Amino acid sequence: MSARYRRRYRRRWATLWSRRDRRSAAIAVAAGVALAGLAHAGISHGAGTGPGGFDCSGLALEAYASAGISIPRTSQEQWAAGPQVSTPQAGDLVFFAGGDGTWSSPGHVGIVVNPATHTMIDAYVPGTNVRYDPYGLASSAGGLSDPVGFTQPWSHS
Repeated sequence: MSARYRRRYRRRWATLWSRRDRRSAAIAVAAGVALAGLAHAGISHGAGTGPGGFDCSGLALEAYASAGISIPRTSQEQWAAGPQVSTPQAGDLVFFAGGDGTWSSPGHVGIVVNPATHTMIDAYVPGTNVRYDPYGLASSAGGLSDPVGFTQPWSHS
């Protein structure tokens, strides 16, 4: 195989993978958005992965599963599975210390919808519906103003 052919093949392969990754992230975001729309039908925060209710990591798990991507069940496991990224994109997971977590083992997770506006979808606390929340802003709900970091599960699926 010539060097020229290998370069062209690698470029084409990288482009195909990049498109697949963006499509997977878009599907995960769309699933999260659809699940957020279910909030009006009474889907609330619960300890689980739906359909009777979602906790934060269960929502992320279900959204990614609908995109054909397997991720761990708990926010701590999702954080550890990575890969961690510094610049979030739509579909990435955003993590917070939360009431039951720490900076090294986050206890809350959301799905980034629009990084430019700092918008995510999450199941915030028991008794609330799946909803859009701002993150990383002074005006964010308690505990959401200082993210631990972001992961991009769709990049290694």
